Amino acid sequence: MATPLADNTDSTDDPYWRARHQLALAARQLNEKLISTDIPPEKALELSNELSCLAASLNRFPQVEGLMGMARQRPDDGIDTIMGEFVAMAGRSHPCSPDLTWDAEPHCLRGTVTFSQAFEGPPGHVHGGWVAGILDHLMGMTHVHMGQPGMTSGLTVRYLKPTPLRQLIKISAVAEELDQRRTEVKAEMRCGDSLTATASAIFVQVDRARFGIEPA
Repeated sequence: MATPLADNTDSTDDPYWRARHQLALAARQLNEKLISTDIPPEKALELSNELSCLAASLNRFPQVEGLMGMARQRPDDGIDTIMGEFVAMAGRSHPCSPDLTWDAEPHCLRGTVTFSQAFEGPPGHVHGGWVAGILDHLMGMTHVHMGQPGMTSGLTVRYLKPTPLRQLIKISAVAEELDQRRTEVKAEMRCGDSLTATASAIFVQVDRARFGIEPA
């Protein structure tokens, strides 16, 4: 899994990002209702037409391609803020991410995540791919906060217990530098006092110019 080169810089003071957060929340609520509602076929077709029209209405605004496209559109924010907002898996403005927050400490990140029904795998519990993805994301952010943004070169996840939906899940990750290029990060996910999953990964520094983040 790729590790984003972003931090958790707070962007909520900016009216633009406050509005994007509100939009993402509304989209997540829609995702949840689409999953949790038994929709009659005629209503499903009606909604699909409405959503298609809504999507088409956005074409009159500037269109961007990917994270770097948005960074060029909003150069004052910088790529780290843009990635924190839109990166897949946990971007604050991403309409498909779960409710994730975290705070940074030296070599360590701690936070919480709540998974709605949209993230269900086993009945009543979180899909294992999302468990792995959130742990990978948190470990990557820990690596970033050591000043060494990079990518996952190896990831091991152990599923100890099913992770429940709609409950506050505590997550944490701790990093240890192995050498100039590699960092080992270990993470865990807890529901109350129960350890539901653990993960470990090796992250390798990358050339930011390769992704267009810095000049070659």
